[in-house]
Amino acid sequence: MRLALLVTLLALAAPAVAQATPPAPVTWCGTDEVTANRVPDLDVSAAQQVRFVYAVPADAPDNFAATASGIATDAAWIDSWWQTQDPTRTPRFDKYAFPGCAPGFGQLDIGFVRLPNSAAYYQFPQTPSLRLDRDFQQLFPDDEKTIVYFDSPIRNAQVCGETDYLSNETGGARGIVYVYLQSGCNVGPAGAGGTAEVAAHELLHNLGAVPEGAPHECPSSASHACDSTTDIMYPYLADGSTLDSVQLDVGHDDYYAHSGTWWDVQDSTWLTHLPLHSFSLAIVGNGTLIARPGGNARIGTCNSGCSGVPIDNGTAISVIAVPKPGYAFAGWSGACAGKAVACTVAVNADTSATATFKKAALRVTVAVSGKGRVSSAPAGIACTGRCTKVFAATSVKLVAKPVIGSKFARWSGACSGTRTTCTVKSPGTARATFVLR
Repeated sequence: MRLALLVTLLALAAPAVAQATPPAPVTWCGTDEVTANRVPDLDVSAAQQVRFVYAVPADAPDNFAATASGIATDAAWIDSWWQTQDPTRTPRFDKYAFPGCAPGFGQLDIGFVRLPNSAAYYQFPQTPSLRLDRDFQQLFPDDEKTIVYFDSPIRNAQVCGETDYLSNETGGARGIVYVYLQSGCNVGPAGAGGTAEVAAHELLHNLGAVPEGAPHECPSSASHACDSTTDIMYPYLADGSTLDSVQLDVGHDDYYAHSGTWWDVQDSTWLTHLPLHSFSLAIVGNGTLIARPGGNARIGTCNSGCSGVPIDNGTAISVIAVPKPGYAFAGWSGACAGKAVACTVAVNADTSATATFKKAALRVTVAVSGKGRVSSAPAGIACTGRCTKVFAATSVKLVAKPVIGSKFARWSGACSGTRTTCTVKSPGTARATFVLR
């Protein structure tokens, strides 16, 4: 289903709505043009992220450098507006830690795609989304929603943006939305306000708005809301409108934060749950940690401890303590407790935990067969029969010495070979065999 945001040149009367202060212009920190997602992602609460991509046809000029900061400003505007409408949610926009970049939307991960076909190919009689969908088919992962800023003329001057899917559970090829920078809509350049509204409208479509059967779904425009001209999902864009002119589900009775049994975009896994909390892990001793938010890849930055990682409110994180050779896990303190190596903690506030590792006790047993003696370094074993010692060390060197008339034959068990020395690094029994000359 093609879902287009159409423009009319007639300004619509708009009653007062909750206003979000437009953000200051954002300067994008990146300098490179890459197609693939930059890793690692700054947001590690969930794998589902919303990424921005700038795309041009094969024969079109590349205006990425001039447009990227406007795209970053649009993302900041959507974030600010969304939180004004719902302080508990905002889209989980993909960010990357560009060197020297201050936290914020200057860190937005913006991709670049040079498409395989000419500008004329995309000037389809209706709209270019189906042809664009085919060219993007294998490009984006299933956990990514992608907002594509397409910088080329389109034939239908009334279409500002579109998506071909209501896809509340899927990203990838079905998770693409388009903002047409060279349409006939009076939305201005990226960052001026109009493109942010188009991007938010189309993203909401792809997140599942407006679901079939919603009370105020437009009779003549599927997947739009018609109870108020100030609803962001109204099918027409007022001349000069920005996000500050519209609301997120007027009355909260169609697609967002409603009490009905149909799909509610507020439940989307592509939305961050606010407020964000600081998550920290510390290590005492010699070991590593494996931290995984629910259903997400591990937080690699926490392997050796981490501080101040922003995590969605209510996220459950599983942490596993892994001792290094010669060490044992001694226990948790902080948000985790006990001596089990695995811990799961719900991040409902600033949260920290410490894993303590201690040197493992190395229990070594020596069994002597024949005429001889086995001693150890560090000291503790001086054995002519069978003896055991527990060492506070990561390894123990054993030395076999025969008496007069005997010779050392071999080791077995925890040691092997025929040399008179061996090193034990794990608990066990080393058997030394002496024979007569």
